[in-house]
Amino acid sequence: MPKIAIVTDSTADMPPSYYEENDVTMVPLVVRFGEDLYKDWVEMPPKKFYAMMRAASAPPKTSQPSVQDFIEAYRKHSGCDHIFSIHLSSKLSGTYQSANIASQSIKVPVTVIDSKQASIGTALILGELIKARNEGKGVAEISRIAEDLIRSIRILFCVDTLKYLELGGRIGKASALVGSILNIKPILTLDDGIVVPLKKVKGRKKLYKEIVEIMKKTAAKKIKVGMIHADAPEIIADLENLIRAEGIKYDMLISSEIGSVIGTYVGPGTFGVVFYPEEQEANTRALIDDR
Repeated sequence: MPKIAIVTDSTADMPPSYYEENDVTMVPLVVRFGEDLYKDWVEMPPKKFYAMMRAASAPPKTSQPSVQDFIEAYRKHSGCDHIFSIHLSSKLSGTYQSANIASQSIKVPVTVIDSKQASIGTALILGELIKARNEGKGVAEISRIAEDLIRSIRILFCVDTLKYLELGGRIGKASALVGSILNIKPILTLDDGIVVPLKKVKGRKKLYKEIVEIMKKTAAKKIKVGMIHADAPEIIADLENLIRAEGIKYDMLISSEIGSVIGTYVGPGTFGVVFYPEEQEANTRALIDDR
């Protein structure tokens, strides 16, 4: 059985204990308020971050890990046969590029994966890689699992305001929505790692209903689900109740908070749902086509 290590970054938005329990090396990004630097999740948990964000006179800034940060992370696994290193969309951050450059400086082979996702979109793929590694699967099979998930996994998220995406330059093709009519709530997604608008809905109740309808259209017999929020746990509780009431068959794999780095770009009040069919061969492209 090959000895395989897994590396990721803090934007998978899982608590540090998760990585310790699952033998994963996490390389943190950094958030900065003025001159003060904090390691995402390690020194800046979500509750502290959103309190500081609301009180700050200027929005925080973020920075990716350096190439050296990744070299040091990979060197911890010098006794392994292979390293899988999975990261948030390369269209949203240079983290993937730093990891890729670092992978060329060590002797152990490294597969650097662009998840084309963010937050628990990355975390759900990470979870399947952990499972595959623990089951003793080989490099080729783990690579195939990652590729299949990247193709099939979908994220729907809603921001309370588009201003943070706009300020941070991560708004992608959703820029046309800036200045939308009051109470119009866009449902956003990631298409090939870029933020794009999917639907515009008026009112919170219709927003929830539309999200569930999209999930129903793209769901196979059963889906695996993760939910995320930025200081808004009551929203995902309401959304899960509706998913359950609509009879969607699902396994809730992860429910977590959006950390400080992703939170810098989406802001408080954001929530999202990530899902993929239990059967990977199911056709889920309907989500992107349904605009």
